Amino acid sequence: MSIPKENRQQMINLMYLVLTALLALNVSAEILNAFRTINNSLESSNTLLDMNSRVNYNAFGAKMAKEPGNAKIPEFKAKADEVIRMSKDLQDYVKSLQDGIVKEAGGANAAEGTLMKRQDDLDASTRYFIEENKKGYELKKKIDEFLTNVKKLIDPAQIEVVMQKIPLNTNPQKKGGDWARDNFFQMPAIASYTMLTKELSDIKATEGTLVAYLFSEIGTSEELKPEEIVFDAFSAQITSPSAYILQGESFEANVFLAATSSKNDNISVNVNGSSLKPDTKGIAHYKSSPGVGEYELKGSITLKNPKTNQLTSYPLPPFKYTVAAPFATVSPTKMNVFYIGVDNPVQISAAGVANSKLQVSIDQGSISGSAGKYTVRVTQQTTQNNVNVSANGKSYGKFPFRVKMIPNPQAECANMPGGRVNSGVWKAQQGVIAKLDNFDFDAKFEVLSFNMFYQPKLQDPGIAATTGPYFSAQQKQFISKAKPGDIYYIEEIKVRGPDGLTRKIPGIAFKID
Repeated sequence: MSIPKENRQQMINLMYLVLTALLALNVSAEILNAFRTINNSLESSNTLLDMNSRVNYNAFGAKMAKEPGNAKIPEFKAKADEVIRMSKDLQDYVKSLQDGIVKEAGGANAAEGTLMKRQDDLDASTRYFIEENKKGYELKKKIDEFLTNVKKLIDPAQIEVVMQKIPLNTNPQKKGGDWARDNFFQMPAIASYTMLTKELSDIKATEGTLVAYLFSEIGTSEELKPEEIVFDAFSAQITSPSAYILQGESFEANVFLAATSSKNDNISVNVNGSSLKPDTKGIAHYKSSPGVGEYELKGSITLKNPKTNQLTSYPLPPFKYTVAAPFATVSPTKMNVFYIGVDNPVQISAAGVANSKLQVSIDQGSISGSAGKYTVRVTQQTTQNNVNVSANGKSYGKFPFRVKMIPNPQAECANMPGGRVNSGVWKAQQGVIAKLDNFDFDAKFEVLSFNMFYQPKLQDPGIAATTGPYFSAQQKQFISKAKPGDIYYIEEIKVRGPDGLTRKIPGIAFKID
């Protein structure tokens, strides 16, 4: 391509070259977002590392509680304390460097919710860590001092093995290289901040590894298994499947020391004067078959330290239970009587007995259902009908119920039990129905027959009968003549209910408006 001769075109080409160079130097937003994501992930991991270090350190206290006379435990615990102290000092310094790089990059960006205003600033990291403040070299020196000091706490014969497990180091990327420049020179400010978070993670991981190593010098990780309970906190406990039993049944309770050892040779239990031997899980079982009344358990659990043979006694907490005579309850779900011809739901239960174990019967009629919920059907009206309850060969009593007929329904026409009615509404009616209001059961009645007495105003009356609920042809003729002042009587109404019985109900009268 030939070089343009015009000055204007030469200037445009030069500006294009400069813009291309600037674009090549610019750090993309995707990369900055990636650094933020990595930093957030590292901070979450650091929380888990802190927890792991605390678990390892707490093992010293548990070990000391088990073996108070072991002189090696305080020695290595003091070394672990020193590791944690040095680790904290180094972590605090790294956090101060994070605050420094944020300030160097314009401070926190509260408006956008980011760590710093100029996350892509390459010069800020270089000035702060390499050229002007030289914080990168200062950090390397402190890390090296930390590693030198922790080596003094390690058995010389194991230094090489332990140090290989430690992630913290200041090794350059290339032999003879510069660790500080490798990590911070011409790096975006957010990348340097993330690198410091990574250093915090390495310090915490190193702390956890060293504390675990120091504990291994006095014990093993097997001592920390869940099934090997550490006796650092004790409480006497007593549990029972039920604190309420029936006479003739046995009361059973589990008495144990919380966080107890399966080595039950070291545990003895005494309840109400009886000495109990714990099982292989360290739990003692107490049984008694007392009479009716309220009872209280008293006693203690004694633990023997296998190292010192020292005995420590723990009194049982207050615990009472009640023994009652057998009884049961039968509760009708809707009424206190049984009605003929409908399903009568009842609930039956017996104290101390599972509903599935109940056997129920009725003197007259039938009862069906299970698990405490039953349905009773009766066919004869009586003053008493017994529901019988038993379980496990034991009677829980007879429970009397009255048996009654379903109440009479009320006749209706035009949705009214009589009264004044418009002639147009009256002429649209087709028959008579029988309704039973305010009754808890779904009881339907069938109209079998009725008579109609028609008294027109100032004329001779008429009478007509019908079978079933609908008006007969002659009754419809009476209705078609309806005019104000006429009176209609519906009488001799016979109905049949769900009990199958035919009964006569009161009549109804209508006056035409």
